[in-house]
Amino acid sequence: MKKNNRSFSISIIVSSFFWIGFFPFGPGTAGSVAAFLLYIFLLRFLNPFYYLALCLIIFIAGVYFSSKAEKISGIADPPFVVIDEVLGYLTVAAGLLRMGFSFFHLFIYAFCGLILFRFFDILKPFPIGIIDKKVKGGLGIMLDDLAAALFSLIVLRFIIVVIAGF
Repeated sequence: MKKNNRSFSISIIVSSFFWIGFFPFGPGTAGSVAAFLLYIFLLRFLNPFYYLALCLIIFIAGVYFSSKAEKISGIADPPFVVIDEVLGYLTVAAGLLRMGFSFFHLFIYAFCGLILFRFFDILKPFPIGIIDKKVKGGLGIMLDDLAAALFSLIVLRFIIVVIAGF
């Protein structure tokens, strides 16, 4: 990939979540941590309707710009594309909206969601791995992380029910 393409292409900027995807170690984890911090300090205050609308916008933008980033880079599912991790984590965190937790408990559960999401996203158990291998392009980039997010959300909600009785 040409350096000037990486610096100035809106597709690269958006798909790398404002260059976070170029973090030298674990760009997927860096993108997930960025989404965690965004949720903790800003997005948890959004009305659930606006939060879910934002997630839908990120999904649509992710499909479009990830496809473009693949073409620009010449790499299938480039490692710098982390908008999928951002959407994946925000999908997990959606399960914490309006639960009435103290900041401390919200932080703990949100962090557990981050760990669970990275676990499922990296391990890719069935059917996540199938989605990752079979669905190509921007849609495939986004869908496997959404599947990992759903697995994470189910486990997180189970943990919350067991610990907090919610």
